[in-house]
Amino acid sequence: MELNTKERKKVALFIDCENISYKLIDDIMERLSDVGEVCVKKAYGDWRSNGIKNWEDGLIKYSIEPIHIITGNRSGDGGNAGKNSSDIKITIDVINTLHSGTMECIALATSDSDFAPLAQEIRTKGIPAIGFGEKKAREDFRRAFTNFEEIGVIEKGNSQLSKDKNLIKLLKNAVESTSGDDGKSLVSRVGLWIKNNYLKAASSCGKDSWGDVFKALPDYFEISYSGTNNSIMSVEYRKK
Repeated sequence: MELNTKERKKVALFIDCENISYKLIDDIMERLSDVGEVCVKKAYGDWRSNGIKNWEDGLIKYSIEPIHIITGNRSGDGGNAGKNSSDIKITIDVINTLHSGTMECIALATSDSDFAPLAQEIRTKGIPAIGFGEKKAREDFRRAFTNFEEIGVIEKGNSQLSKDKNLIKLLKNAVESTSGDDGKSLVSRVGLWIKNNYLKAASSCGKDSWGDVFKALPDYFEISYSGTNNSIMSVEYRKK
């Protein structure tokens, strides 16, 4: 799916604090900074619960608005009723944001597959939907988003990246869509194309740059250098 997007977007972020670790907020905010300005930041949970108390520092650090959901249980186990209350409130706020027409991208931080229909609804309105979740997130849930970013990932090894067929397909498409007659494309141009069309950063692959990602996939991509001090990196897909 290709998206006609601006270089910088107005982003709304909704965090399901009872379904994602507080340790991941720095990673989420860093990745969203590559997408645009996070104008709306809301975090949902029963703030009486000991289970989400550790979120408080992150909320203060990033000026995130806490939305209190009463679950009826202070211990942190609100049961299905509490969970449903949180899900409903997040859904209502997301839909209201969609109808406001002021945001250009909506991000959901949760690993809860119950939000898959909401992600799909966001996309039907022509708005990119970014998901942030942990390894436990189901595959069908990930696919509901324009782009799903797995967070809390330690740098991925080369062999791990080479097994990611969806990533290989995306990179091949990006290179071929931006290459010249010689089949080569500037890595900087490839990175911009991926960002504009899929809102995806190299950090989602556990690497610091797209150049590092391509270096980790020598069986699929050939890298060459040009310019002063070989400072310009180009990449070409190895046709098989």
